[in-house]
Amino acid sequence: MTANALENLETALLSVFSNEEAGCLARLLHSFNSGESIYYENIDLSHAVKDDCILTAFEERLIIPQLSSQGSAWEDRMLQLQPGALYIMPWVTRRLVDGAEANAVFDPNGAIRQVMAEKDEGLARAMIDFFNKLKPHAVSYKVEGGLMNTLNRGYDPPLDLHEVLDHFVLAGMMSPCTRGPITKGLVWYEINPSLYWGD
Repeated sequence: MTANALENLETALLSVFSNEEAGCLARLLHSFNSGESIYYENIDLSHAVKDDCILTAFEERLIIPQLSSQGSAWEDRMLQLQPGALYIMPWVTRRLVDGAEANAVFDPNGAIRQVMAEKDEGLARAMIDFFNKLKPHAVSYKVEGGLMNTLNRGYDPPLDLHEVLDHFVLAGMMSPCTRGPITKGLVWYEINPSLYWGD
């Protein structure tokens, strides 16, 4: 990555974070070197700020720890701040960061279009529309499965929600919720907070 790309990324991050946070997050994301994973010891930050920066990046779902307590949900991941810990950048976040490095702004819709590129154009368009209809209904970035069924009734033919959610999860756009203060028996999903940036 060029110095210009790093500056562009920091400029984009300044639209969301303070100067100090934007600077350290830009360096953290820069440490991935266009890859999708990195070890703790390879992150190019001083020890004094590294742990706080990793914590912020995880809270914003920019990076996800590989180690999990029980499943693939983001909230089940075990954040370790020590050498040997491996962090992964979700697919959609990688596209979001790439775009910010090039243009100094965040374009969530552009990143989503890129992770939908393998889908048929009509299906990709419907899936993006469906996702954008879900976003305003999220509370603390979480949406309930019943809402998805309700929104899906507006499509003719209806979307295959299993296929849609599988793709959203694999792309890092959403994650199933497995714990927390939610109503028993309901299925909830967390939307990646970074996909609200630039809206």
